[in-house]
Amino acid sequence: MSAAETFRLLFYRAGDGGEPAPPEDELLLQIGALLNGREIAVKLNILARNSNSGELWEKFSGMIFNALVSCGVLPDDLDSAELSADTEFLLDRALELCDTLKNLCGRLSESEQNAVLPRAKRLFSDFPSAADGREKFAAQIKCADPFGSCRVFAYHDGVFQAVAPSSVKSVDKFFGYPGVRLALHEHFRDFSSGKTNLPLLINSLPGYGKTSMVISFALSVPGTVVILPAPETLENSWQQLIGELSARKDHRFVVFFDDIDPRRIDWYNFRTNVGGAFTPPGNIMPVLTANYEFPPSILSRGRRISYPVFDEERCLEMIEDFLGTYGMKKPPRNIVSLMGAEYTEEFGQKKFTELSPRTLMRHLAVYERDSRKRKQIVELAGGGMITRPDAELFYEFNIELMRSLYGEEYIQRMLKERLRSL
Repeated sequence: MSAAETFRLLFYRAGDGGEPAPPEDELLLQIGALLNGREIAVKLNILARNSNSGELWEKFSGMIFNALVSCGVLPDDLDSAELSADTEFLLDRALELCDTLKNLCGRLSESEQNAVLPRAKRLFSDFPSAADGREKFAAQIKCADPFGSCRVFAYHDGVFQAVAPSSVKSVDKFFGYPGVRLALHEHFRDFSSGKTNLPLLINSLPGYGKTSMVISFALSVPGTVVILPAPETLENSWQQLIGELSARKDHRFVVFFDDIDPRRIDWYNFRTNVGGAFTPPGNIMPVLTANYEFPPSILSRGRRISYPVFDEERCLEMIEDFLGTYGMKKPPRNIVSLMGAEYTEEFGQKKFTELSPRTLMRHLAVYERDSRKRKQIVELAGGGMITRPDAELFYEFNIELMRSLYGEEYIQRMLKERLRSL
């Protein structure tokens, strides 16, 4: 089999009408063009302008890995003591292709070699050769697995990029909202065990910790990988993303669209592929968060989790849970009330721009760092006068926030519903 035939075997896919279609990736097209035997020196020089040896092998090994996955060869298959006939065949052909590229320049005539830039001659120096053998080559290709050493990835334009979100923390570091935490824990546990991949549709006002909670609870169960796609993926590249992930049956993927605006999304692809004509494969679960309500046609396709409004009672609930981490199973109410009152006083002094779980945790972090602060609040709680967080302050802040987000009509409708319930 020629190198050009091997290239087509690995990287061509079915196009319109089932006809073989070349890859869309520009780098792959450039490498494929080197195998047709024409103007090799010119093409090498062009390729060298934007590539170097180590970078080129890193990219190309990832492309070979993806090609093997598309043929049903997963990372564990490359570790097997007895490789399947198909796996052996594909590895041998891929290794032959790498060997051809590594020795491409040496096969040129002297005049052609004189036309190749020195750095272009070294482009394929890091590529393996046939002498390395199949076993070593398989280990090299397995190292190209993008999901092999990380569990959180950004996704944009068909590329997965490992990221380390700064907001991830242990699930026992979230306080208050027991119903929300229990729902997240149960749903991710059931997804990890293969019981469900029903989408999660999560909404709240800003600052409630939706992003951090989703990623932290998703990573708290084994075997899950979190994908953070660009927002436009929901509208334009949904099938491409799901197609790439569905081939990786060795992982479970949480596809997390964070902080979207449901009012401005074209939901056609989502409605078609989630609970419509199609459903996501069992190893993929979409999760969407928003500061606004999801439309009924979308809510019907998943499980809704809605955070109750952050008020003085939930403020005290969070503080009580926080104190529980210091061994106080039932913290004295005086201490809880004083800490809540101090928080609202600091908001009134403009130390915070919002009343939310986010700013409360920022306030409580002072107690984590400062033992004198903890001692002081205990002493104050033993005094005669105990204050509580200002309920009116929470009410006014929440009303204004909802008015700015949802408009006056929403506020009037909410007030009518509350009066009706009375």
